[in-house]
Amino acid sequence: MTEAAQRRRHVNDLLVETFNSILRVEENVVRNRLTEGLTISEVHTIHAIGLHGSSPMNVIAARLDVTLATCTTAVGKLVAKGFAERSRSDADRRQVLVSLTKEGRQAYRVHELFHKEMVDAAFADLTEEEEAVLVRALTKVKDFFEEPGE
Repeated sequence: MTEAAQRRRHVNDLLVETFNSILRVEENVVRNRLTEGLTISEVHTIHAIGLHGSSPMNVIAARLDVTLATCTTAVGKLVAKGFAERSRSDADRRQVLVSLTKEGRQAYRVHELFHKEMVDAAFADLTEEEEAVLVRALTKVKDFFEEPGE
């Protein structure tokens, strides 16, 4: 195997292992007493709802990149578990707004802390130049996964 092929295989292994590690660690965060009973998908829905104010259901669906029906189901589960609440817009009674309860805001903060610690660890001991290279490289990886039809 050529050196370039070995490097590519190594990058593949790093990407797969990193993705799996992030999921595993993030799932462990969900086992926190403030997020008890939530799936990682529900934590991401909480994050999409946002910490302050109310968000329309279609905005939450767009943030999650899911259908409105999928979002409605996900929000319904959070409402049943006491992490979110629905209300009607005063401006347009047809519009459903979703906001976090106190428990939802606590779960949001736990998730945010996890992400802050993850980023802090990624940047630990890097020079500014290395940080810039990391950002450029991760942007290219992200762009690849967002390619339509790929």
